[in-house]
Amino acid sequence: MRILLIIKSFSFGGAENHVRDLANFLSNGGHEVHVMAKRGYQNDRLNSDVHFVNIKMTDILLPVYVLFLCWFLRRHRIDVIHAHKRFPIMLACISGWVMKVPVVVTVHGKPWHDIRSPLARKMAGRIIFVSLRTVSQYRHNDEIKHKSEFIQNGVDPDCEPSDRDTFSLCYISRIDRKHYDVLSLIMKNVLPDIVNAFPMVKLHILGDGEYLKELRKEAYLINRNRKREVCVIHGYVPEVKPLIRNSGLVLGVGRVAIEALSCAVPVISLNREFMGQFVSEKNYPFYKDNNFVAAGHLPPDSDTLTSLIRGYLGDPVIYQDEALLLQRRIREDFGMSKIGNAIICVYEGIMASRSRINSKT
Repeated sequence: MRILLIIKSFSFGGAENHVRDLANFLSNGGHEVHVMAKRGYQNDRLNSDVHFVNIKMTDILLPVYVLFLCWFLRRHRIDVIHAHKRFPIMLACISGWVMKVPVVVTVHGKPWHDIRSPLARKMAGRIIFVSLRTVSQYRHNDEIKHKSEFIQNGVDPDCEPSDRDTFSLCYISRIDRKHYDVLSLIMKNVLPDIVNAFPMVKLHILGDGEYLKELRKEAYLINRNRKREVCVIHGYVPEVKPLIRNSGLVLGVGRVAIEALSCAVPVISLNREFMGQFVSEKNYPFYKDNNFVAAGHLPPDSDTLTSLIRGYLGDPVIYQDEALLLQRRIREDFGMSKIGNAIICVYEGIMASRSRINSKT
């Protein structure tokens, strides 16, 4: 197959990581893969035979991009387009409709943002969701349920257990406003109490974004007051698994949680909207179906989060043993081979449907 993956930027984030891994998986399988995005950190980790098209997408130039994409689809005889995020989804749907090229879209966040346009919902041939709760609660669910798929982001399950730094806490994300709010709460209201009780604790923050500078300022003040490096701001890190392997505890949702559990590292489900508990064998089905987001829970609360982290630091072996049990399930459920093959089946299905339609016209 000749496949075009399209996303707005190719820097740091769960969707960007997924597109990179999917592109590499597809190229390893012998498919001709093109990635269209604004060049970013992920470029260095693409297979050499993946064709990259550097393009900066802005809403105001949508008609221009439609013309360009239509030309591109014809020039490279693309069989299927797979779009991620709002603007690329709209661009792909219009261009695919014009050129009669089937379009698959993945909703990584909120569908009322990514597929808010009625045209996108109508023109997309298949819509992949990474969270069951998201699609079930979407108000346009009846309109799109016949074309909806539930396929979560995959991981490369090559992370072997290693020695842990029990006192290493890790938060990995794009450093945007939402994550900055959470990190600021942790640094100001949680970390001081934790460090007073457990002086060896360090908080490692990995990621890049527009609020990184503000975050560095807060970390500097904390480290100066403590007279040691309590909060370590790494910025962008090309390969996060070595730091994940060395962590005692990871705070996060989605792909970050999956990556951590694939390395047998305990996880607290946490983002700006919801804070849950430690992921365990008992609650794993709930978190698995919700992309490891604590959907329906309360927003982050500094006292509760402090209590959870103190509980872990007081007896880490219990939580590490639980994470080791979950590692096998993560590898079975989220291995890139399983996820990638499921997406290929979607491609093949939508191409077959398109062929039947074309044969009747």
